[in-house]
Amino acid sequence: MLIILFFVDRERRPKYNGFKLRNFPARGLKLKNLNLLMKKRIFFSFILSLIIVFGSLGSPFASVDSNPQQKSQIKKAKIYQDIYPLISEKDLYCSFFILEKELDTKIIGAERQYERSLLNESDIIYLNKGEKDGLKPGQVFMVLEVGPPVENYGPLANRRGRARIITLEEERASARIEKSCGKIMLGNFLRPFREKEGLEGKDLGYDVPPKETPGVKGKIIHLQDNFHQLGRGHWALINIGTEEGIQRGQQLIIYRRVKKGVPIHILGNSVVIDAQTHTSTIKILSCEDVIRLGDQIQFHPSQPY
Repeated sequence: MLIILFFVDRERRPKYNGFKLRNFPARGLKLKNLNLLMKKRIFFSFILSLIIVFGSLGSPFASVDSNPQQKSQIKKAKIYQDIYPLISEKDLYCSFFILEKELDTKIIGAERQYERSLLNESDIIYLNKGEKDGLKPGQVFMVLEVGPPVENYGPLANRRGRARIITLEEERASARIEKSCGKIMLGNFLRPFREKEGLEGKDLGYDVPPKETPGVKGKIIHLQDNFHQLGRGHWALINIGTEEGIQRGQQLIIYRRVKKGVPIHILGNSVVIDAQTHTSTIKILSCEDVIRLGDQIQFHPSQPY
């Protein structure tokens, strides 16, 4: 529209050659007045084109409230933003738990083991078990670093990665490390890998009344990497498990009793990523204060006990 108006206006301008004007009154304007007139016409043509364009499109500053469909879509988008992976692949395969059964399959050697003590992905490892022990070609194992016991609950097992059997002998086998999420070393144990599904959902938060809920209570007995305090995204062990009604995916409130007779201090919210018989591993979803060893656990009020 602007281009059309410009050329139309151009055809209507008086033409001149040097300082001699053609088709112009004898008492014509001076050259500078002519230039000023031309500029004014171009400016008004530009303004007119803007009015026509914006008039056809409507106001760009129209309120969202005037469009119910757009308002509904924005509201829906905000709801979906609350849904995210509560339990990720890292939580399932790189966290820790209390080992309830002894393991006897372990790494006894590796290629180029004399060059380094830590093993990485694609490295070949040698196992102390073979075909006669039930191992099969292509079988996948979880690599575990088994540490000292946590209180009286059993040894702490850290998930360090996955390995797949590539060759088999009667009493020996070799495997290739496929995934690693920590230090893998000689002496680490292996147990058959069981694939698990992650969990998407909404963090129920910790905006709850500062009081104890009905049902079983527990406490934190171990912090990730032996930290003194934890925050959002960290893992911890609690002293209640499946025998007490704990299931993977449940959300649990973390709180602290500061003084008897005083309302409890709500610290945050967590999700169960692994449940054993009498212990469970949790991940902190959100918190308003640091989480410490000995802090207490209870069911989230919005979930059934």
